[in-house]
Amino acid sequence: MVEKDQIQQGFPMIDPEIGITQAESLAKSGLSREAADAFAKLVDTGQSNYRIHHGYALTLMRSGQHELARGQFREALSYEPNSIAVLSNLAVLNTRLGNPCAAEAMCRKILGMQSNHHPAWSNLGSALCQQGRISEGIEAFQKALDLVPDDRIICDNLLLNLNYLATDGRELAEVHRILCNRIPARPRKPRSAEIRWPMRVGYVSSDFRSHPVSFFMAGIIGTHDRKGFEIFCYSTTSEPDGRTENFRTLADHFVDLSTFTDAEAAKRIEEDRIDILIDLGGHTSGNPLGIFALRPAAVQASYLGYPATTGCSFIDYRVVDALTDPEGSASLSTERLIRLPAPFLSYNPHSTSPKPSPLPALSNGYITFGSFNNSSKISEDTLNLWCRVLSEVSDSRMFLKARAFSDEVLCDRLRDQFHQRGIHPSRITFSGILEDAQDHLAAYRSVDIALDTFPYNGTTTTCEALWMGVPVITLVGSLHAARVGLTLLTAVGLQGLAATSLDSFVGLSCAFSEDTNQLAQLRGNLRRIVKHSPLCDHSRLTRGLEDAYRQMLAVPFPVE
Repeated sequence: MVEKDQIQQGFPMIDPEIGITQAESLAKSGLSREAADAFAKLVDTGQSNYRIHHGYALTLMRSGQHELARGQFREALSYEPNSIAVLSNLAVLNTRLGNPCAAEAMCRKILGMQSNHHPAWSNLGSALCQQGRISEGIEAFQKALDLVPDDRIICDNLLLNLNYLATDGRELAEVHRILCNRIPARPRKPRSAEIRWPMRVGYVSSDFRSHPVSFFMAGIIGTHDRKGFEIFCYSTTSEPDGRTENFRTLADHFVDLSTFTDAEAAKRIEEDRIDILIDLGGHTSGNPLGIFALRPAAVQASYLGYPATTGCSFIDYRVVDALTDPEGSASLSTERLIRLPAPFLSYNPHSTSPKPSPLPALSNGYITFGSFNNSSKISEDTLNLWCRVLSEVSDSRMFLKARAFSDEVLCDRLRDQFHQRGIHPSRITFSGILEDAQDHLAAYRSVDIALDTFPYNGTTTTCEALWMGVPVITLVGSLHAARVGLTLLTAVGLQGLAATSLDSFVGLSCAFSEDTNQLAQLRGNLRRIVKHSPLCDHSRLTRGLEDAYRQMLAVPFPVE
């Protein structure tokens, strides 16, 4: 019998079997929000079992409510502690939410029950790489790929994470080429001899949302010459937000492909008669390479989102600059290189960025180095180099901020690694991710000098540091990923901070640390310098891209 106060509260008791069936039916129909509401009503009325919590967690996960989903998966696990489905999803969520050590534990528990469970090997690879254990992570991805050689997501994960260690460009390119030859692709389409004007350019991405790619693309989409170019944005994101709506207003045509199959998406793009189709993802998560393999456009290129060759025969061009990919590097790409005037990107700062603070060293009495890069970029080489700097600059500190540093187990492990290299743990401070953009940028107020990662430099983090008045010292390597710091610093006139050897990196760090007056002066002027530099000149970059697109259409490819 339903109690009176339950009716007044709006939560009458529901027959659990009927309620679960209805909620599951809504979920199968793709009505995630309605399904989540139905599951929530069951939980709010005190219903609790494995099916309810598991189903509720899945709907929350699909709608991007990851923290709530993790809580419901944990509830489901209390009923079935060995549920591989729940353990797998918890591993994914823990990695996304910055708890890679917990994710690793989930994966190893699954593999203890099923040693050939390929999703667990793949998820383990992601968890290990987020801990900076790249070699181990790559081995895990390789084991997963051995089990399912045609799995594109595992292949993408393996290729992406290889960039965190790669110093041999030919080897990296060859691995990309071999693995991407497995992707079935249509033959090249014949190109029309006559170029239509305005030229139709399509940008395809899962990152037209609050993602670093969006901060570099907004200025481009907004400054294209509409007399010569008609701009299509094809979005594959399943988690649109306010920035997605911004792109909807910037583009001439905004097309949501999130529910389309690759074949359906390719057909839509063909119908739009796109002249040049641009991939913005490479082998990053949610990339559209499956669409490109169907060749919906006669000319296809890769730009911005990936730091190496795609290895895909169906990508004709790769857009870079002469500093990231100098003469002699063309053999490291399966694509033809198109070099823009450096830099190959332009930064669009957050509209509500806080003001840079005074130099913290003036009040602290010591230098604070910092890095806000992805934890996967903190290689052994990077750690060794940073510790050399900390050893040379007495009483200096290090402030590390990344999503994975929400994981105290990982933070303790890294403190031990610093300690083993002679740096007392008290000198190292960690911060997890700060979701609010203002809070994230305000964290640079604690940093005097940023130290870049190697062999995979920062991009967004370097731009943000410079915008907040914090100079960045980078180590230049031979591959694109290790040369992005050079092109960004050159764009703002700080190419002298791009070291060409380990010793010069340490020397630059020491020299800058000794002159706090120079640091304070630079901090006060750096935002103005960046704002008026090529790094923030969207029109300049877009004119370069438009010239590149004209060049792409002018050069013939043989029809396959």
